[in-house]
Amino acid sequence: MAYTYLDITNEVLARMNEVALTASNFTAARGFQVQCQNAVNDAINYINQREFGWPFTHATETQTLVVGQTRYTIPADTQSIDYDTFRISKDDTLGVSGITLRILDYKEYTQKYIDQETTSDVGAVPIYIFRTPDNNYGLYPYPDKAYQLKYEYYKKPTALSAATDVPTVPEQYRQVVVDGATAYAYQYRGEAQQYGINFSRFEEGIKQMQTILLNR
Repeated sequence: MAYTYLDITNEVLARMNEVALTASNFTAARGFQVQCQNAVNDAINYINQREFGWPFTHATETQTLVVGQTRYTIPADTQSIDYDTFRISKDDTLGVSGITLRILDYKEYTQKYIDQETTSDVGAVPIYIFRTPDNNYGLYPYPDKAYQLKYEYYKKPTALSAATDVPTVPEQYRQVVVDGATAYAYQYRGEAQQYGINFSRFEEGIKQMQTILLNR
């Protein structure tokens, strides 16, 4: 069985005894069909809100540092960052060995080191990483060369839109997504009892995912 936005939506429509969609009319859906499409995205969003560290949302970012620049912006799709994973990659050309950065509290940075942002010729290989109040990050000292910075982070789900889009949740957990989407579909209809039954099953499926994927 295929695992696309169209397939999941049709599973929900079948449970609701509604007419299935096709690849050709998927974007022209109307009424309750659109609500079932929305329910699939709602279910996937809820799964990701329950945990910020699902393995299937993990990604590694590589940032080429800019000489003299202290502060940097995280990727737009970031849900959470593992600050313990920031490191400078080994580069013989730049004369740097692999370095794991230490976490520096932002207040300590502003009290002790922020002068670097108004001072020239104090750059070096960064040794500290700090999280800024706007949820980005900064380095101390600022880089004096274009080092490669790497770190691990977890992505937000991208909303499904095309019929052929594939959910980020692995296919083995498709029924968890379907249970959640079915619950939301019943909620849209105002059927509280059926919503409660399906949402409980959805929650149980998420707990099983946590046990299998996160050892909980």
